[in-house]
Amino acid sequence: MNCTSTNCNSVRNIRRVGSLHAPFSSASFQPLRSVARRVTRQTRRMAIFNGDIVADDKKTDEKTAAASSRGFAGLPDKPEDMRQSTPAASSFMQEKMDFVKQDFQYCWRNTLNRDNFDENIYFEDPISKFTNYTGYKFNITFLRNFLAPIYEIHDIKQNPDNEFEILSRWSFSMQFWWLRYLPPIKAIWDPRLAFTGTTILGVNPENGKFNKHVDAWDSNKDNKFFSFEGFMFVQQQIWNFSKSSDLATPEFCILKKYKKYEIRRYKPFLVAEVKLNDPKQSKGGNIDPAESDKASAFKQLAGFLGEKNDRGQGLSMTTPVFNKSKQGVMQFYIGEGYKDVSEVPAPKNSSINIRQEPGGLYGVDVFSGNAKQPRVNDREQQLRQWLKRDGTMPVSDEWLLAQYNVPWQLPGFKRNEVLIPIDEKTFELW
Repeated sequence: MNCTSTNCNSVRNIRRVGSLHAPFSSASFQPLRSVARRVTRQTRRMAIFNGDIVADDKKTDEKTAAASSRGFAGLPDKPEDMRQSTPAASSFMQEKMDFVKQDFQYCWRNTLNRDNFDENIYFEDPISKFTNYTGYKFNITFLRNFLAPIYEIHDIKQNPDNEFEILSRWSFSMQFWWLRYLPPIKAIWDPRLAFTGTTILGVNPENGKFNKHVDAWDSNKDNKFFSFEGFMFVQQQIWNFSKSSDLATPEFCILKKYKKYEIRRYKPFLVAEVKLNDPKQSKGGNIDPAESDKASAFKQLAGFLGEKNDRGQGLSMTTPVFNKSKQGVMQFYIGEGYKDVSEVPAPKNSSINIRQEPGGLYGVDVFSGNAKQPRVNDREQQLRQWLKRDGTMPVSDEWLLAQYNVPWQLPGFKRNEVLIPIDEKTFELW
């Protein structure tokens, strides 16, 4: 298949990321620090879009990373350009908000500056709680060294109900980076954990230090520690064996991740598309992507990515294979290196069309197994109901089926997605 995934050798995107996650200073953790530094050097180029962290072994600097992310709504070029939906009530709080913009997202810190945090800082999320700086630092250190987190802030504002609190909306992803040294295990189990939510950061007005950090996850109704609901959400992601393969995929950012589905914002991307042969009609009158004959379309597109174009040039294989219900077409993503339709080699097959997908918001249901009917149709209908229930309205009755794996992959390891375009006007970030 055009089936591959986001862990590609020619990395599709580089993101400059940052957080307060910093190496632990205790000598007892020195071996862990050494390994972490070595792996960090090897995995310097990182990105998260479909919940995957991707890396190659080339070293890059911040300028390269910043340049790669320009134009994508998920991350501005400079900290001062980060979205701040409300102005600070005072210069004192604006200074604290500027610190959050800089330190929480843009810089990998070698040390966690104690001067910025109260000795009795209170931290709580659904599955962990600490009541002092030592515990707070340990939690950050563990995540930083063991799970290679990537943290992305989407908006920041002052709490209208408390002048000494800052609210942020974020996406957070983690991966067991050390599995790269255990190839047999990584081949069958390589989970990516993704969370979205809000943070309340409290500031002590007497000393100007942060004294509270409370996280709430979009996936939970119960966000108080200890949340069994939150614990099970983590376990659900850890023990998910479905995998996408290791090629380039369209860039997207997870804006909200619920228990059953997620909302993504896609950057515009180029595709090669061809009409499905003998398309089957669904009940709603659209083409049924799961039941239509896709073999001929796949063969034509695979030939184009080979050398069947006017330059006799092979293009990189990508993932996923998209099948669109309304147009009845199959699409292959055209990977990095091509910024405009005019730059792409022209297909020798006149049935193949090169075009740009506009990107935008999508509701997404990720599932494993074989993408067959009536299962796919049931998932599309269920996703549509979830979106409407939560006040996020689909643009139309159109939907897409995305398949990430080769046909002979075992069903339990296959990754499939149903995507429904969302009306931007009905989506609320907060």
